[in-house]
Amino acid sequence: MTKLPSEFVKTAKICGIEHALNNKGHFHVEKNSIISEQMPKGVVAVTRETNNGVVAEIVVGKGVKIKEPLFFCFGLKGPNENQMIETKLTLEEGAEVEILAHCSFPNASKSSHKMKAGYEIGKNAKLIYKEHHYHGKVSGILVMPKLKVNIDEGGVFLSDFVLSKGSVGQVGIEVEVILAKNAKSEISSKVFGKSEKDIISIIDKVTLEGENSKSLVTMRAAAKDGGRVFMQGETYASGANSIGHIDCQEIVSGEGSVAKAVPIVEVSNDKARVTHEASVGKINQKELETLMTRGMDEEEATELIIEAMMR
Repeated sequence: MTKLPSEFVKTAKICGIEHALNNKGHFHVEKNSIISEQMPKGVVAVTRETNNGVVAEIVVGKGVKIKEPLFFCFGLKGPNENQMIETKLTLEEGAEVEILAHCSFPNASKSSHKMKAGYEIGKNAKLIYKEHHYHGKVSGILVMPKLKVNIDEGGVFLSDFVLSKGSVGQVGIEVEVILAKNAKSEISSKVFGKSEKDIISIIDKVTLEGENSKSLVTMRAAAKDGGRVFMQGETYASGANSIGHIDCQEIVSGEGSVAKAVPIVEVSNDKARVTHEASVGKINQKELETLMTRGMDEEEATELIIEAMMR
């Protein structure tokens, strides 16, 4: 059975990821203490606690393919706590693994979570990374993760970040991905700011250095009742026949809410192509009216439309 604190188990269920709670391969951190760790055969983890946080170096061996997702959980139980996580993840040539991560701060009123991570995805290796957050109900958390990913020839990186349940607080996410020849990357971010205390900034940057490299950046966000959202997708293509696309959609609802989308594309090879699309605006009135005729009030209908956009 899981050794996770009951608070984190509860929030995992709220996020719909309770199926991973008892996965054999796992790494659980509460505040700056490692509470449980177990890795499957072929995965080597060197972890340690420091005066300032937790450091983890994880290597998935050459040709190792892990069938069951690894479950990582980083959380704070108290209202006024700080957490610092540093991770380095290496997938050697031909390795494949999926990581399901959960960040849980259910009682945060004046807390912070900072993370610095580096991923090295080897030749023909594949990493699927899914991250679900829960930040409590009072927007009392500061979350500042930074991630840099290097993808070697033929490697694949698929990432999905979701923060749509509960409050947000202040969130500043920076992701940078660099792709070599024939590498592929898909990055998805979904965030819902629900009050004037929710301030969100997400920057996803992709560099298509290798020929035939491909990337997709998908950004979905909503700012409601004073929430503020800024999303910036960047793609730079220098590799021959590289292809990239940025797709950003944001909804703004309620007085004082602000949603901003900035797509940046740059091509320095006449055989490369990068496209983008961005939309920011109010909820579709027809969809809203249809749901309200079926018995929902405006608040319920708005929430449902936003949730549907983020699936």
